[in-house]
Amino acid sequence: MKEVCAYVAQKRKADAIQHRKTVTQGEYCSGLTAKEYRKVKTKGKGSGSKGRSFSHTKLWNHYNQPVTTN
Repeated sequence: MKEVCAYVAQKRKADAIQHRKTVTQGEYCSGLTAKEYRKVKTKGKGSGSKGRSFSHTKLWNHYNQPVTTN
């Protein structure tokens, strides 16, 4: 069992090295720098899809009613 565990650990290390060579050209992946992080824009609060659909459709339905005079 110890031999199998050692083999699996060695195989995983070899696969990680191979992946690093092919995908990242030998460099390790790192997080964003502070300058890159500040460039990322995230949306805050806003009206959801229901509010947007209301403003595009149901809000203006009173214009679709015929004008009646009594």
